[in-house]
Amino acid sequence: MLDKMYMIMDAACEWGNKNLGTSIRFPKPTKKSIVFSAFSSGIIGSAILVYGFFSNHVWILLLGSLGIISSVFIYQQSVKTISR
Repeated sequence: MLDKMYMIMDAACEWGNKNLGTSIRFPKPTKKSIVFSAFSSGIIGSAILVYGFFSNHVWILLLGSLGIISSVFIYQQSVKTISR
């Protein structure tokens, strides 16, 4: 999944370079940066989820849950990508 995203972003950068005359490279993140991204997404998602428990808004609970789910997804994809 992440490999497909990298290929799409690389193609978009190449298109921009060719058509706009710029020099843009899409950086490929390291394992450390992907794990840090997943960890920080989980912390922020957890904080939003806790805030949602104390507020009367269901959408805040959903937003926090989405943050936690995305952090788990990012971490699982990074493990799959790195282990290949």
